[in-house]
Amino acid sequence: MSFTRISGNDDIFVGGVCALSRTLELRNAGITHIVSVFKSDSRTVKDCEGFKHLTIEVDDLENENILQSFEKSGNWIESALKERGKVFVHCAMGRSRSVTTVLAYLLRKTPQLSVQEALSMLRDSYPLAEPNSGFMAQLELYREMQCTPDITMHPKYQRWLFEQDCSSALAAGVPPETSPATDRTERRLRSFRHRRILATSAYFIQHTPKSKIENLKEEAVSNSTFDSSYPKELPSTCTTHFINPISWMKPFLDEGLLMGRLECPNQKCSAQVGRYSWQGQRCSCGTWVCPSFSLQKSRCDQVKVVK
Repeated sequence: MSFTRISGNDDIFVGGVCALSRTLELRNAGITHIVSVFKSDSRTVKDCEGFKHLTIEVDDLENENILQSFEKSGNWIESALKERGKVFVHCAMGRSRSVTTVLAYLLRKTPQLSVQEALSMLRDSYPLAEPNSGFMAQLELYREMQCTPDITMHPKYQRWLFEQDCSSALAAGVPPETSPATDRTERRLRSFRHRRILATSAYFIQHTPKSKIENLKEEAVSNSTFDSSYPKELPSTCTTHFINPISWMKPFLDEGLLMGRLECPNQKCSAQVGRYSWQGQRCSCGTWVCPSFSLQKSRCDQVKVVK
């Protein structure tokens, strides 16, 4: 048989795309639902006619974000099983993407399982299971976040997502989400002590100052501490520059902390020039920036250079 039922009480099967051409085998096994964890083509859609079908478009790459699909696939599989259906989860080869999706469901269903325990359990019935290392890391993160339904607002997910963007940007030698230059003037931030260039305008993050009353109202939603007697406005001048991460920050970010200090990249200097926080930071003008990489204006100067 080109697909295998995993051990346990759930009617979940796993395998490769070749099983879709064996409709009779699928029906004889009682399959009612199919999850395709790859970029489906017209033939895949045709092969799935007569079955309830969900497509999760993911490539089998270590840096691919399969984590964002866990809630959708988990809910769909859970709903199918509640209907007394039988679910076949497949990818191209039936080794990585489909297995990762099934493992995410098992972690969500049985929180006390570790990722390795879930994988070992799956391999008992399906020895071909071999998620790529990037997917394994995402499963570990999913479990660390307690398989939360809304990962998008979780600080650990935000940090992971931004790290992926930063890694790609640094590898390409460009800042994340760089906007095209609108003029030929470049601004540069330099450390006061050694005049070391810390950032150029391509890395700057612009934000609009907010009144203090707006920020206090936002906070009041969560802690009911709003006091209308506070001053209505904050100083409009920001005391920090917010920037996208740059390669010289890597030693500090690699420490694995949620927040910390940024020091001058000059090897002979360890003066603090700013801070970072994956959970975000409020600017002196009242605007909340998340995640934040900030340079203190009192620790650096700004010069303009005509390119």
